[in-house]
Amino acid sequence: MLNSVSRGLSTATPSAMPRAASTVALRHLPSGPSHFGREVIDVDLAAPTLPAKALVSALYEHGVLLFRNQDHLTPSDEMRFARLFTHQSDDIDGGQSYTGGAGTQHRLPEFPSIALVGSYRVQDFYGLTAESKGVYNDWHPEQRAWHCDGLADTDPPPDLTTMRCLKTPSQGGETLFASGVKAAELLPTTLDPPPEDVQINYRLFGEYEIAREGTHLMCASGSKGDTSAGWDVNLSDGTTVPLVVRELVSGKRSMVGTYHVASLGLIGDAAGTPPQLGFEGANRYVAEAWKPGLSEELIYKHKWCVGDLVAWSNRLVIHTATSTAAYQGKERLHTRIRMRSQPEHAPVPWKK
Repeated sequence: MLNSVSRGLSTATPSAMPRAASTVALRHLPSGPSHFGREVIDVDLAAPTLPAKALVSALYEHGVLLFRNQDHLTPSDEMRFARLFTHQSDDIDGGQSYTGGAGTQHRLPEFPSIALVGSYRVQDFYGLTAESKGVYNDWHPEQRAWHCDGLADTDPPPDLTTMRCLKTPSQGGETLFASGVKAAELLPTTLDPPPEDVQINYRLFGEYEIAREGTHLMCASGSKGDTSAGWDVNLSDGTTVPLVVRELVSGKRSMVGTYHVASLGLIGDAAGTPPQLGFEGANRYVAEAWKPGLSEELIYKHKWCVGDLVAWSNRLVIHTATSTAAYQGKERLHTRIRMRSQPEHAPVPWKK
């Protein structure tokens, strides 16, 4: 159990932060592919000043950034870093970014943008006393559930997600990442309709079965909005998002997605237009679209160490948790931040 901690928090605000343009030292992720993701060397996210511009540039260049040895950060330090990226101010005060998804997350009372995820017990952790058994306890050991955060229930969905490791088991608990940019490069040419013309309709179903490879659903029924308290589900009617997008900061062509697939339409369809593909056809299409980009050799499997902070863009990277089978009964605890982006940073079609 994680006990009470010091509350000597930083009071820095975004306007008070330096706008340093210096470069940061980077290296390839450990045992990962080289086409995306980097480890940031010798940057302390609690330092009085941060190389803000360089960090933002690095994230949108590489999609994922890993910072080691950040176990001393306070919630204020984590929020200071997250606010370097697109967000909506009301989310900082407890807005809508933590509705829906796999389950309700406990949030820090004084920092409601920071949630705790995993299997844990905490006592007066920055004012929070809570416990969770985790949400993936019934997963097959090889189960995956690829997604970009908030895509099925939040408008606009978060761009940045950060996770910081406070406790981790000696075995298991990895988070897997893959590049949406590489997935877009590898899209099958046989897909009909063409992927750049496609928008996917997503929905949080009340009951569903995820395909083992984690890109789509095998079956589904009901709506989470019918079974959960209203504050648990933001957009229970679902969302409509282009499959192939143009990331605003980098201009890169990328794929975004989540396994919560309901149907498939065409970009520009008028409201009320019947979908091109219903549930079964849309899920087959999505599975085929993502398969090349999620080949094992293209995936970065992050084995967490206490103090790791990983930040990623949900417009450039897709990710999945892994089964708890390898560490049943052991604690795994992370903080997580994901705030809705500004509207101009919402996923927009690649095809103009």
